[in-house]
Amino acid sequence: MNTLQGFWRLARPFWTSSEKIPALLLLAATILMNLGLVGVNILNNFWNLNFYNALQALDYDAFLISGGQFILLQVALTTFTVAAFHFQQKLTIRWLRWSITNTLQDWLKDQRYLLLQLDSPETDNPDQRVADDIDMFIVISLKLGLGLMTALVSLFSFLNILWNASGLVTIPFGTESLVIPGLLVWVALLYSIAGTGGAFWLGRALPGLNFLQQRREADFRFSLMRLREHAESIAQYRGEKAEMRTFSSRLEAALQNFWELVKKQKIVLGYSTFYMRTATVIPMFIMAPQFFAGAFPLGRLTQISAAFGEVHEAMAYLVRVFPQIAEWKSVVDRLTGFQNRLDALSCNSGVNIRHLPHAFEIKKLNLWLPGGEKTLLRDFSLQLTPGDSLLIRAPSGFGKSTMIRAVCGLWKHASGSAAYDTENALILTQKPYFPLGKLHDILWYPQIADANNDPALSHALQRFELGHLIEQLDSETDWSKKLSIGEQQRCSFVRAVLRKPKILFLDESTSALDENAETLCYRYLKEELPDTILISIGHRASLEQFHSRILELDKDTIALSATSREALV
Repeated sequence: MNTLQGFWRLARPFWTSSEKIPALLLLAATILMNLGLVGVNILNNFWNLNFYNALQALDYDAFLISGGQFILLQVALTTFTVAAFHFQQKLTIRWLRWSITNTLQDWLKDQRYLLLQLDSPETDNPDQRVADDIDMFIVISLKLGLGLMTALVSLFSFLNILWNASGLVTIPFGTESLVIPGLLVWVALLYSIAGTGGAFWLGRALPGLNFLQQRREADFRFSLMRLREHAESIAQYRGEKAEMRTFSSRLEAALQNFWELVKKQKIVLGYSTFYMRTATVIPMFIMAPQFFAGAFPLGRLTQISAAFGEVHEAMAYLVRVFPQIAEWKSVVDRLTGFQNRLDALSCNSGVNIRHLPHAFEIKKLNLWLPGGEKTLLRDFSLQLTPGDSLLIRAPSGFGKSTMIRAVCGLWKHASGSAAYDTENALILTQKPYFPLGKLHDILWYPQIADANNDPALSHALQRFELGHLIEQLDSETDWSKKLSIGEQQRCSFVRAVLRKPKILFLDESTSALDENAETLCYRYLKEELPDTILISIGHRASLEQFHSRILELDKDTIALSATSREALV
């Protein structure tokens, strides 16, 4: 029941969204095509009757007519099969596009992707939930749902044939013969119940093993991805053996669980194979005495046998698809768990942030570590106006970067208030982020590249001594690997000049530059953004010349001094 509730929670948003009308039309078309397939199967059942009767009667003309009917049935079967596949895949694509887009928006909303990493580190591989599990959820849900519908329609369509055929079966009872109404139907029902119960009991461990297998495989892939991302650092450490130990450990964990999964699947597969194969001969043995007594022809026997197979297969549908049901349950559990963690995230940073166009204010800011065991800052207030610049210095680990996170709403272990132009703020970090794509688009990130302003981009590259990149602006490669960290930091200054923010935070953003390059970057930044409020974190004394105020932090005191004639707050 919990799994069905989880399924509806995941599926309902799509089926109640703006996509519901085209989705329902595609679903209806898919259902109609599947019903057409059931109709063809019913006609094929009667074809069996006529075809084998013609063989038994040595009626060549009837045999030829049956051959023509067979061709028409196969054409109809092919047409309905292809059409059902077409509509089902169109529905899958539409549902998949909507679900992935909606989940990505939910994940990116209010920096949940970061909060999930900070607050719920136990959430394994959110990328896999989005990339793989949504796909599996939709594909398996449609397959199982349509399969169940087809099984039910087939069941009731062939029940009448099987029920009427049961009247041909007589059981000797003393000097009388006993006829049990619907005997073949009851046999199929009991056999299916026994098979379904046995399959569920034998495969009860499969959902948990599938869940764990997906997690361990994702962990292994993630460790491979980490090697690619940090290849240079690993090579410098000569860490190949350590990485291999990690790979081996995670691979072995995945393979051990996989083998446990295989052992359970072997039992279910063997049971299901035996169960499904033996079902084909049961009606033959039940009907054999009356057939050999000449009570009905061969065609009737084959029709009854085929009808019994259809009824039994419909009743035993859950047995046949049990491995898929187990996989589907594990996918639903993973997706609902991921959604629960997203919903449980608190987007409240702890700091009340409001929009203030032409100033920067902090009032009674308090910072502490998770759990509250250490206070980093207490009742701190600050006010800056356009053109002001503040340099923050403190010992390593004091919480300088945490202050910026809190002011920007990325740290919830805080209280107080902050006010600034929230729509025009930018942070330059020690390790700039370089997304995938052309260098031209990367330098404009997160803005959309402005082709009409390319002269400004080229000019900025020249000023920051990156002129050699102008000819490579349309090149698409892994620029985070191709450029040195110093070049990447200078590229982040190019971003700032193009963006022209009202508030610019620089968090150790020149740590990889020498003093000359650092001076060049700050000087040009001040020239291009004279009214921008700069807040820098750094240790070098050379930075003082570019800031009007200095904030010194240590465990006992907070000292705010001026490097110009401006008054202190």
